[in-house]
Amino acid sequence: MIGWLISRPLPWHGRLLVLSEGIYVLSLRMKLFKYIVFLSLCSSCFHSCQNRPEPIADSRVNDYALYDADGNLHRLSRYNNSKAIVLWVQGNSCPIVRNALTDFNAIVNTYTSQGIRFFMLNSNLQDDRMEVKKETADFNFIVPVLMDGAQLLAEELDIDITSEAIVLHPVTRNILYRGPLNNRLDYEIQKNTPSRTYLRDALDAVLANQPVPKGPEMARGCTVTRLSKTGAYDNLTYTDDIAPILKDNCVRCHNPEGIAPWAMEDYKTIRGWSSMMKQVLLSKRMPPWKADPKIGSFVNSFHLADSNAAKIVRWIDNGMAYGGGEDPLASLEIVTSEWKYGQPDTIIKLNPETIPATGLLPYRYQDIPLNFGQDRWLQGVEIKPGAKKALHHLVLTNTERNKKSEITNREQRPWTDNFIALSGGDTRVTFYRKGSAILLPKNMTLTAQLHYTTTGKVETDQTVIGLYFAEEPPAKEIFALSPSNTNLSIPAHTEEIRQIAADTITKAISIHYIWPHMHYRGKSIRFSVIDPAGEKHTLLSVPDYNFNWQWFYQLESPFRAEAGSVILVEGVFDNSVQNPFNPDPSRDVGFGIQSFDEMLIGFFNYTLEE
Repeated sequence: MIGWLISRPLPWHGRLLVLSEGIYVLSLRMKLFKYIVFLSLCSSCFHSCQNRPEPIADSRVNDYALYDADGNLHRLSRYNNSKAIVLWVQGNSCPIVRNALTDFNAIVNTYTSQGIRFFMLNSNLQDDRMEVKKETADFNFIVPVLMDGAQLLAEELDIDITSEAIVLHPVTRNILYRGPLNNRLDYEIQKNTPSRTYLRDALDAVLANQPVPKGPEMARGCTVTRLSKTGAYDNLTYTDDIAPILKDNCVRCHNPEGIAPWAMEDYKTIRGWSSMMKQVLLSKRMPPWKADPKIGSFVNSFHLADSNAAKIVRWIDNGMAYGGGEDPLASLEIVTSEWKYGQPDTIIKLNPETIPATGLLPYRYQDIPLNFGQDRWLQGVEIKPGAKKALHHLVLTNTERNKKSEITNREQRPWTDNFIALSGGDTRVTFYRKGSAILLPKNMTLTAQLHYTTTGKVETDQTVIGLYFAEEPPAKEIFALSPSNTNLSIPAHTEEIRQIAADTITKAISIHYIWPHMHYRGKSIRFSVIDPAGEKHTLLSVPDYNFNWQWFYQLESPFRAEAGSVILVEGVFDNSVQNPFNPDPSRDVGFGIQSFDEMLIGFFNYTLEE
């Protein structure tokens, strides 16, 4: 109506107004126009604020996490913005599951767009990832299959049979419904159409905020053999079974001098932290080795097999029997103050850094003049932080070396293509393979990039770096290359943004070490080599990327990449409120060196084969 008044021509008598009155009318029109624009902007702002996604309050209890058959990790709290989470129990070769797939797929197609999240769940002892992938292709599965071979989730949800549907509350993960999809199938009997649609009825009730009707007592399917019901976990004890697992996988960080917040010192401590231990094992937050265990083999792996996680969880649930004899953790000697490989040839003390109690901190840099009168061959590096819990990572770089790439036709990036060593998480020592070393030209300067995180109190860090030199020139020189994407574009409020970085190499090389790098919005990352014939070789996959846990992955055997191969780094970014690490999901994000910006880099070390 106001717009019509403004645009309406003046009546004939209005045209006789004196000039001053005309100016007054024009001024009035302009004021009205500005007022309408102001109201429009306020309305737009109000509606955009109203529609802005907000994170869901979630205690992270019952926050189950599993790999799917394709190697992606799914943590159920990431789907707490759904109306419900449906798990349908699958088993390879089960005739009822195969027969019911058309019914299940129809339900998925109907309810996914209404906010229901669907997964299949395989808890069979006999089915592995490759077999499930084949079953997926043969029978047209349209949702991910979560792999529960160690039966962690089967125990928590008391799963005994396939073809059962379990509907979980998206935040509490409590069971809202369990039972069959419908009554179309029975053992050796089937109907053309069902007369009862149990799962559809349950989902309709969820969407209508109504009480969920109870289904039949038992679904029809194939029995799931539960290892716990065979007595396999009945006699687990702390001294014989649990302490050895903790020693091999956890004590490296959970010791009095480690980076973990508490130390695994004895049975009493383990028992006191047992509920928390179970929670972080079920959610795969711990141990923080993030590489997919089915891809690649690494010298420094401390991956905890699901079978061992299941032992710890079952031991906790069964009452935490001690066993007999001396406490294995109480008598464990942790040597943390000495240099791991003996006294270094050169010890460098960095300048002290003061870290505030709270806040996000920009990277800090220190130059390290070496003042060597001759070239030296670097065999290894040990980095000893003064404030272990505050120093998130340190990257040691030789920005003066290798101005031109040895194996690509592009210019070197001085900060990333010449990195020497990394200290991050529990990784403090980098030692190169026998017969290989890094050349440090005489009188050169190294640069240390330091990234600190606040710990709740003011900290002072003075990091010490030990350098170990080879006695004679090695057979192979170690080089570095880092495919990077500096043109990242990650829109606000987006969940699955896929980006790549790639380099084509001109010479044959052997790849020894890999360090994948992203920031807070990084969700997953893969490092692969595509050979000249087009075959893709994935050397490392990190499906649960976490900026707080970055590791230097040391391949057990070097991988030979031929000349003409493409080094491919694939990253997935989550810039939504569902990413609990996201500093600001409302911001479009591009490349930048600060943690609130993003990076996609595949650092790696190599030697030339020619």
